[in-house]
This record gives sequence, structure tokens and C-alpha cells, in this order.
Amino acid sequence: MTALRLEAPARIRNVRTARSATQRRMVRNQRSRYAAITWITLGVTLALAILLLYVRLTSSITALSYAVDRAHLQRTDLQMQDARFDDEIASLTSDDRLASVAARLGMVQPTQFLRISLLPSPSAQNHPLAFLSR
Repeated sequence: MTALRLEAPARIRNVRTARSATQRRMVRNQRSRYAAITWITLGVTLALAILLLYVRLTSSITALSYAVDRAHLQRTDLQMQDARFDDEIASLTSDDRLASVAARLGMVQPTQFLRISLLPSPSAQNHPLAFLSR
């Protein structure tokens, strides 16, 4: 009987290279195993971020439009109040009303008019800071 002689496996020349190749292959396989999940998660996260940004911007625009509407209403109210005050001032300063108030207080029209002008005092003219008091 002839015995089959099994050949010894070939000796690996550089063990470090083989070991690092094995490590690289294991890491690559592990990464490829989770690559699809990673890309899907990244895509969903990006889509949600864009959606949240859109909702945030829409809510900001809506809040600003409400603020503009409130400002328009306030402006209209102030214009109406200004018109009421103008009417009230016109009625209070009317000649007929002033004549009736003057008659009630016993006031009469002046018969002559006087004009008085005051001369500046001589001590103020000599003072170096006198120009600030005018």
C-alpha cells in the first residue's frame, strides 16, 4: 500500500502581513455589514432635520405675520386716538369757548398793549460764561 503522503502546509513567510490582512478583512466585513443601516439612518436623520427646519421657519413666519397684524391694529387705534385728540384740542381752543370762559372769569379785552424788553445786567456781560445763560 502506498501511503499518501500529505504535504505540510506552506509556511507563511510574513506573519505580520497576514495578521494585518486578516484584521483589515474583519473590519471591512464588519463595516459592510452595518453600512446599509448607517446610510438609512443618516438619510432619515437628514430628512427629519430638513423637515424640522421647515416647520421652524414656517412658525416664525406665522408669528411675524401675527405681529405685523397687531402692529397695524395698534397703528389704526393710535390714528383714531390722534384724530379724537385733534378734535378735542380744536374744541377747547375755539374762540367761542375761550370767550365764554373769559366772560365767566370776568376778563375783558385790553385797551392798550405794552411791550417790555429787559436789558441784560452789566455783571453778566463781563462774566466769561455769560454766553451760556442766554
